[in-house]
Amino acid sequence: MLKKTAVGKAKNKSKQVKTSKGYRGIRASSVAKAMKMMMKAQKQLNTQKSVVITRRTRRIGTDRNWVNAIEIERNPAWVAPQSGESYVWGQNDPNGPAAVIARRFTIRNDVQRASLFLAVDNFAIVLINGRSVLIDNPQANNSFFNPGRTFNIRKFLRSGSNDIVIAAFNFPSNANRSADNPAGVLARLEIELD
Repeated sequence: MLKKTAVGKAKNKSKQVKTSKGYRGIRASSVAKAMKMMMKAQKQLNTQKSVVITRRTRRIGTDRNWVNAIEIERNPAWVAPQSGESYVWGQNDPNGPAAVIARRFTIRNDVQRASLFLAVDNFAIVLINGRSVLIDNPQANNSFFNPGRTFNIRKFLRSGSNDIVIAAFNFPSNANRSADNPAGVLARLEIELD
C-alpha cells in the first residue's frame, strides 16, 4: 500500500528539471519531442548527399543544406557568421521552441585536428556519431551566442561516414522563437587531415 501511494504521488509531480537559479527547466514533453526530432533527422541523413572531406583542411558551416535547416535572419546580439554559413532553425517548425538540424560528412584520411564552433541562442545538445559532445543545462547565457564556444571534437570523428546532430532550444524551453525572444544556431566544423 505504501508503495502504491509513493508511486501515485510521483506521477502527480510536475515533469520538469529544475535549474539552480530557480528557473523551470526543460519539460519532459519538450525533451521527448526533441528526441523524436533527433531520431527523424538521423533517418533523413540517409537521403542526404554526404560532404566528402578530401582537402587537407575543410570547414562545414550551418546553412540550408543541413537536414531540417532553414536559414534565418541574424539577431544583432549574435556573433557574426563567417562567409558561406548562416544561422538556422528547424524547417519543420520555424517559430517553435526547439530545432533539430543534422549533417553527414565523410572523412577520407586520418584527422589531425578537428573543432566545433557553436553559437546558440539559448542552449543545445550536440551529438557526433551518436556520442554526446555537449548537453547544456537550460539557461539564457549570452556567452553561448556571443562570442560562442569551441570544442575539440577529434576523438568523436572516424574515417568514413560521420554524422552531427544538434538540438537547439529557446529559453524558457517552451517559448516559441519570436522577435521578442529570438532563437538560432550557428555551427562550424573545422577539420584538418594528416
